[in-house]
Amino acid sequence: MKVMNYKIKYLLLTVCILSLAGCNKDEIMLFDINNSGVVFPGDPSDGRIYKGYNADDKTYYVNESFLNIPLTQIKYIVDFPVRVSGDSVNRDRVVAYEILTEGTTALSTQYKIVEALIPAGKQYGRIRFELTRDAALDNASVKVSLMLKDSKDFKVGSIEYKKGVLIWSNMLAKFPASSSYTRTYNCIVLTPLSKTSTSITYYSPNAHKAILDALGWPITYWPTYTSGYADPNTGTSAILGVYYTDLYAQKLKTYLDAYAEANGGVRLKHNAGIDIGKDIQPRVNGAVYIP
Repeated sequence: MKVMNYKIKYLLLTVCILSLAGCNKDEIMLFDINNSGVVFPGDPSDGRIYKGYNADDKTYYVNESFLNIPLTQIKYIVDFPVRVSGDSVNRDRVVAYEILTEGTTALSTQYKIVEALIPAGKQYGRIRFELTRDAALDNASVKVSLMLKDSKDFKVGSIEYKKGVLIWSNMLAKFPASSSYTRTYNCIVLTPLSKTSTSITYYSPNAHKAILDALGWPITYWPTYTSGYADPNTGTSAILGVYYTDLYAQKLKTYLDAYAEANGGVRLKHNAGIDIGKDIQPRVNGAVYIP
């Protein structure tokens, strides 16, 4: 029985050796920590945190909006994730890439890449973009397409995970056009319209976003002016008619004053509607509209 086991083991060992001998040199993958592979996330193990991979075109996508930061902020830092397919080491390692011009619509004035690395001791790193706010993106989006390349620290780990696309804009989805939602806007923003007007002709995304920032409302939240839809921060109704809206207008005024102070006295302006190009005015008690 022992002789039979030895023969089986010898036969398996012989098969393994012959199989390796039959491989081309390029087919034999030897692990070398100094030649680790770099990829964009996309492996199933990445999926719990990094969800941007599209298997159809083998591209990792990141979608961003300047709505994620206050209107007072001109620069927006976005970290595009990368991953090493080997072990971590105790030094920073540089990630190489190229911009694919045929898949890029962003202008050089709208972004720059400030670093690309895997930090010491980490398996995930970043290609760090510094985006610059541009009013041209109020009604449009742009993108940068990039592809990983070999560097002195890394080889590209897989052709399936070497392409990435960053897309961004300034756009904000307008709240529903029904009268009760519109009245909320007109109760807080001062225009020639009355507080209870149902007209949306003075709406602008800049004023909408300023209200969200000033009141701490998420971008997906917009209450009707009569409903009991609760403010997510306080648990109470945000508007309840026209009676308590001065509180919200006062917060908007504080926000707009801070914006002007941070921008050399230049006040935030409407970027759409009848008042496009004019200062956004809060409807505080006693305020008089300035044409």
